[in-house]
Amino acid sequence: MAEKKSLIDLMAQRQQDGELVPLTATFELTQACNLRCYHCYLENCQGSRDEMTTEQWRYCIDQTVDLGAYFAAFTGGEILLRHDFLEIARYAFKRGVFFGFQTNGTRIDAPMADAIQDLHPTFVEISIYGASGQVHDSITQVPGSFEKSMAAIRLLRERNIKVGVKTSVMPANRDQVQKIRKMVSDLGALYTADPIIMPGIHGSQQTLAYRMNDDEYREYMISEGWGSTPGKEVEDLVKDLDRPDHRVLCTAAKKRFAISAVGEVIPCVIWRHSCGNLLQDGLEPLWHGEEMSRLRRIKFRDLAQCIACDTYSSCLRCAGLAEMETGDYMGCPSESRRMSRILKEIRKKNE
Repeated sequence: MAEKKSLIDLMAQRQQDGELVPLTATFELTQACNLRCYHCYLENCQGSRDEMTTEQWRYCIDQTVDLGAYFAAFTGGEILLRHDFLEIARYAFKRGVFFGFQTNGTRIDAPMADAIQDLHPTFVEISIYGASGQVHDSITQVPGSFEKSMAAIRLLRERNIKVGVKTSVMPANRDQVQKIRKMVSDLGALYTADPIIMPGIHGSQQTLAYRMNDDEYREYMISEGWGSTPGKEVEDLVKDLDRPDHRVLCTAAKKRFAISAVGEVIPCVIWRHSCGNLLQDGLEPLWHGEEMSRLRRIKFRDLAQCIACDTYSSCLRCAGLAEMETGDYMGCPSESRRMSRILKEIRKKNE
C-alpha cells in the first residue's frame, strides 16, 4: 500500500509543479435538519437514502487531501444529525485537515462540546435569527430552538472554541441585527449578517417571499455601512484583469469546491452545477476536468449582461444565484442587480 504523504508535502510539491491547488473544500454531510427555517434553500429539510456513508466520506477526505486542499468546512442540513459525524471529523483530523463546522447548535450538550473541543476546530458557526426566542423560534418554526442554540454558544466559548454567529436578514428580523451582534459579542463570539435569501435548490420560489423590499434593503445597507466601505480585493491568483476594477467576487472552482451529500462535485453549496460524482469519477480528474476548467475560465468579458450594466462595480454577483434564477450561470441574477442598484444609489449620495 502506497504511503500517504503529509498535507504540507503535497501542497508544496503541487505548487512547485505549478498545479492549480484548491485551498478549501466544503463537505455537505447531509441535507437533513431538525429545524424548519422558512427561508432555507434546502427546501424540505429531509435527508436522502443516497447520502454518502462513513466509508465514502473517508474516501472523500482522502481524495481531498491528495488533491492538496488543507481546509474543510463541514455543513448541512444539520451535521450533528449524522450518528457518525464525530467519526468523520476525527478522520479528517487524523489526515491533518484544518476544519470548521456549521451547525444550528441545538444538539450540542456538554459531552458533545467536549468532543468538539478535542477536535480543535478552527471555528464553529451557529445560526441565530433573533435576540429572543420569540423572533428566532418563529423563523426556525421549532419552539425552544433559541435557548438550545444560545446554550451551545456558551458551552463552546467556555471551552475557548472560536464561535461565529450568522444571521440571515429578513423583514421579520432586520431590526434584530444590532441586538444579536451585541448579545453574541458579550459571549465572545464573532458575528456576520447576510441579507441574501436564495431560491430553493429544487426550484421552489417560496423562500423569496422572505426577501427585504427595496426600502428595507436600503435601510439595512446604510445601517451596516455598506455604502461607505469599499469592496475588498481578492488575491492576485483570482483577480480578473479583464475587469476594469480587477475584482472577482467568487473563488468557487478556482480556490475552492464543494462535495454534496450524495458525492456530487460542485463549485459551492449555492452554485450546485454538477461537474461529476466523486464516487464514480474520483476528485482529481473532476477538479482538472473539462467542466470545472470551463467554469474557472469564465472572465468578465464573457458576461455580456455585466459588461452592459452600469452597476457592475457595486455588484455582488453570484453565479450560483444566476443559475438558480435563470438556468444560466452566465446570466444576470435579478437579486444581485437589485442590490447593486440600491448600493450604487447609496454611494452616490455619500459622494
